[in-house]
Amino acid sequence: MIESAARLKKKLGFFYAQLGLVTGKDRITEKVSSRLGTPVRLRPFLKGRGWGLKYLVFPAGACEPTHLVKAASRIIERRVARDKVIRYYPHPERFAREAEILGALAEIGLGPSILMCEADFFVREYLPGCPLSELGQEDLEAWLPRVLEALEEICEAGILHTDPNAENVIVDRQNRRLFFIDSEISISEPALGTVSPEHRLFCHERLLATLSRRPRESPAAGKPFDERLPSLVREFYTHRKSPGLSPERAVALLQGETAQRNIPS
Repeated sequence: MIESAARLKKKLGFFYAQLGLVTGKDRITEKVSSRLGTPVRLRPFLKGRGWGLKYLVFPAGACEPTHLVKAASRIIERRVARDKVIRYYPHPERFAREAEILGALAEIGLGPSILMCEADFFVREYLPGCPLSELGQEDLEAWLPRVLEALEEICEAGILHTDPNAENVIVDRQNRRLFFIDSEISISEPALGTVSPEHRLFCHERLLATLSRRPRESPAAGKPFDERLPSLVREFYTHRKSPGLSPERAVALLQGETAQRNIPS
């Protein structure tokens, strides 16, 4: 009952925000259809949050989505403007920068390709799979070391993902691939090129801390990790190239026993 109420609330919030779309849904559909060369339909994508409404793109006759739209809503933008903790760019620049980051991730095989980016919306490849946050213990043991290595690869490539939380890591178990999505863009975010040691440390702490807070959809929601996963994390930060995170603190973050550091300004 609680889950149904939460989903209904999310649905109502989505359709309310849809009333404020800067570029209307029909116009977005028309433009995406033109770019893909085939009629498409847009379906609301309620999962996740962020500073934009998301739609799944289904080409004519397709049963599975091929792309995802992120569109600006005036209603959401008013909420963004009221944020007293983080200052965000206006949506045209924010979307352009996020598309740039996702495109850079795609170039190293760790993010979605960008189909198009306009002032009021952008369209990226849809990536099938499951968020890292929803994996059970056994799958986490198989994937978490690979995710941490991929995070290092991203930082080494000079790409700062400002929100590498466990819901923004998509694991495609069928094709044995993983991807990072949805990097939120604030005014303080540095340009592509280099990632400072402080930002690199933040990325690792963010991923581990959010993994400790598994959502209700997770098969292991509310259950503590057994000792095997903390042991893997301890081993990773003991024997591999370190971002400045001690094995003890890494395990404490994973188990929710300490809070992550804030992103450097």
